[in-house]
Amino acid sequence: MLRARSLETARTTEWVPLEHVHGRCLAAAVVARHDLPPAPSSAMDGWAVRSGGGRSVRRITDESAAGHGPARSLHPGEACRISTGALIPDGADAVVRREDGREIGGRLLIDAGGAAGDHVRPRGDDLAAGERLLEAGTVVAAHELSVLAAAGHAGALCRVRPVVAVLTTGDELVPPGARVPHAHRTESNLAALGAQARAAGAVAGEHVHAGDDRRVTASALSALLEGEPDLIVTVGGVSVGDHDHVAGALMRLGARWAFRGVAMRPGHPVGLAVCRSTVILALPGNPAAAVVAFHLLGRPLLGARGDWSRRAALAAPCRRHPRATTFVRCSEGPEGLRPLARQGSAQLGSLAGARALAWIEPGEGTVDPGTLVHMSALP
Repeated sequence: MLRARSLETARTTEWVPLEHVHGRCLAAAVVARHDLPPAPSSAMDGWAVRSGGGRSVRRITDESAAGHGPARSLHPGEACRISTGALIPDGADAVVRREDGREIGGRLLIDAGGAAGDHVRPRGDDLAAGERLLEAGTVVAAHELSVLAAAGHAGALCRVRPVVAVLTTGDELVPPGARVPHAHRTESNLAALGAQARAAGAVAGEHVHAGDDRRVTASALSALLEGEPDLIVTVGGVSVGDHDHVAGALMRLGARWAFRGVAMRPGHPVGLAVCRSTVILALPGNPAAAVVAFHLLGRPLLGARGDWSRRAALAAPCRRHPRATTFVRCSEGPEGLRPLARQGSAQLGSLAGARALAWIEPGEGTVDPGTLVHMSALP
């Protein structure tokens, strides 16, 4: 049985400064380094008091502001002005809100409140020292940087981003923006696949283009393998045509196939191999097929979680394939998932406006509007 190297477990780790942790995958759990708040503090602007007495008058003797604690302990019959977030003075156990009291001539007239615990945040009420906040394997969201910072971390131990190299193939391809002769077409996969790889947490490695020549293709693959990327993605040349040389070149280089061909549409010719301990994902050349196949297989290889747990209703009928799972490019709106008009694997129009894939099981006929189907959002 072929055992491909796991791109997740093979990666080393690196320390990443806090400002660059967004979108990175944690290599170790993050725990709070201290209690937050570190001592009892006020949840309101007002006055810190010792509880009891109901409506009463207290002598104001001190002030506690955020970043500047009180100068002395509080004694019975006294009050301390206090700001939100400021430390509760020793001897106090309640905060009277500004709305519930009045200052007159250095004294506080309490109209309401002042029961024990009122508007007091206990030590560790938000975070407790040693508390596990984020588990290893978490891809850090932007708002979670606040959690790391508040918990005492200036950065985090993260998995090193996997490097993805790309081999594009085909005599007919010209760069984007170049003049396109009648027998040629614009190379349209590289930019999209690079963006998909980055969205899955990878960094772009070397890109090599090979024409439809067996030796040139093998030489290009060998050159990419020398750089030892974590993943090589090949685009095109993986089918069985006379000018498809990727599979043969990989075999000559000693690659071992995990599989070739999947009963899915689009993307049937996709394959997965290992060569010199590098994982190779062989994609079809048709743009829709390449994008869908990378979403289904490339993202999981890079450690990104493919979420198919969500279900949504179809807003229009959808044709089944009798023997293959179909991944239908859809727009998404209030009425649900609307399959785009063109679904051919070579039709770029099937990608414009696509925001989700709908998972359609094999079968005869069509799936009716209103049917709930599993879906995955396209990044």
